[in-house]
Amino acid sequence: MSTCVLHVELGRHLYGGAKQVTYLINALEQHDNIRQHLICTQDSEIQNAPLGRCNVHALKYSGETDFLFIRRLLSIVKETKPNIIHIHSRRGADVWGAIIAKMTGIPSVCTRRVDNLESRFSYYKYKQFDAVISISEGVQSVVAKHCEGVKHQLVIHSAVDLDEYSLSENKQWLHDTFDIPSDHTVIANFAQYISRKGQADVILAMHDVLHKHKKVTCLLFGKGGLEESYQSLIERHGLADNVKLCGFTSDVAKILPNVDIVIHPAYAEGLGVALLQAGASKRAVITSPVGGIPEIVTHKETGLMVAPGDIDAIGESLVSLIEQPTLRYQYGNALYQHVAEKFSITKMANAYVNLYTSLTQSDKDTNKTVKNLVQPS
Repeated sequence: MSTCVLHVELGRHLYGGAKQVTYLINALEQHDNIRQHLICTQDSEIQNAPLGRCNVHALKYSGETDFLFIRRLLSIVKETKPNIIHIHSRRGADVWGAIIAKMTGIPSVCTRRVDNLESRFSYYKYKQFDAVISISEGVQSVVAKHCEGVKHQLVIHSAVDLDEYSLSENKQWLHDTFDIPSDHTVIANFAQYISRKGQADVILAMHDVLHKHKKVTCLLFGKGGLEESYQSLIERHGLADNVKLCGFTSDVAKILPNVDIVIHPAYAEGLGVALLQAGASKRAVITSPVGGIPEIVTHKETGLMVAPGDIDAIGESLVSLIEQPTLRYQYGNALYQHVAEKFSITKMANAYVNLYTSLTQSDKDTNKTVKNLVQPS
């Protein structure tokens, strides 16, 4: 007997959580007994992603206050008659998903990807789900406070596509594209330009690094509200020749093999997909022991850790790796081995298959519930 899974992902861009959804859907394609549907928004990039046999339903959605969205969502539930509803994103999806779960009684899963604090009223949202999945132990430590009575509370790590991040080195391309002198060590950061990602600390640390090593370039990739502030900070400290705001890039897999160090000194992080990508590319990393990051990086084994906001430590760690290319190589390879073993797409997909099986076996009345929902009384 086949299982029909209805995924709901309302993110507009194809990175982060939305990218993880594509990994999962494509991996589940290998299971002949699973049929899949995806609800996304009409303005989203995921609606055009290659998703095999998954049926995509792109709906109008204007944000968390779009109360009519519940009717559109319910119409797809009636049409597809799912055995499982899997809510993947926030942006209102968790709230609408909880309402649908309450209305239909269909076994429902909510995947939580961030470790942001929520209000005590979140308890009423999460109690509607049969399973609340955290992408790291760090996230679970936060969300578990609101999940009393939820039967399934598991950690299923996000994944990285090792094949996607196994491109060959082409340093000439990187240096030409970003106007980097050929003899420079290259540091890179991939994150939103928001305070909790720590880019301001990287900029300030670079001021000290360049006193010791002039031939270093730091590339900060991303977008966000602090872009102008960061540019002003760069110019104020006379770093414009060595620290560059490069904007958002979809070429992460192409860039990573050509950088020497990935720096990610975040103040909070659900897991740290940028670190998984760095590991898949065998890059040395410097990061912070917050959220789910310690599940990826072990200090002085698979990378270096610094306390959030410790600018001196960031600078010292950068100098240490700049001066020790052999150590960079060792950390990069050790991180690759860890990521390949613990964060594969197959491992993530199998964990969800086991969860779906458990939920459908424990709710034999799912088809009856949907039938009653579809047919008028």
